Amino acid sequence: MKKYFILFLLPLALFACTPKTATTGETPKPTNTEFDATPPGEIKWTGSGGRSFTGTFDRWKFNKLEVPKNDFTKVEAEIAVDISSVNVNPDGLENHLREHDYLDAKGHPVAIVKFKGAIPMKDGAFLAKSTVSLKGAESEVPITFYVTGSDVRGTATLFRKSHKVGDEDGGVKNEVPIEFSFKMPK
Repeated sequence: MKKYFILFLLPLALFACTPKTATTGETPKPTNTEFDATPPGEIKWTGSGGRSFTGTFDRWKFNKLEVPKNDFTKVEAEIAVDISSVNVNPDGLENHLREHDYLDAKGHPVAIVKFKGAIPMKDGAFLAKSTVSLKGAESEVPITFYVTGSDVRGTATLFRKSHKVGDEDGGVKNEVPIEFSFKMPK
């Protein structure tokens, strides 16, 4: 089953990752690790290893989301993702993905995505440089997002090897495309 994995992460967001990875030894802990039953939106990822499958994280939240005067060039965000909330279609891979060699839900139960500021792009999108902390390692991950009224949607690509997620080989792609969407809190 290992060869069928490819994982998130976030969000948000979000990601075409720079291969520079700094191992910190510990995933930064958010100030509040309790998660509501209903997340503020959706984080979806696509895995590929002989076949494609999709997954979500069913519990995540904003520890911080500030957009001064609705100016997304000044956005500041911290997203916390409950790793044990991974959900996969087709069913059956969740427990495997929670194990130490993949997402390590027991050893590193929360993934953190942080970014500050965004650059407006010509097509109406914004580009933010985020730092993703997953499984005790950090990587820089660009996030592209669009804002339409109170709706925010975006994409990113996470490189799973930057976080020691899964096998080094076995036909599993390193790139994990991520899509996210949410409504801006009022």
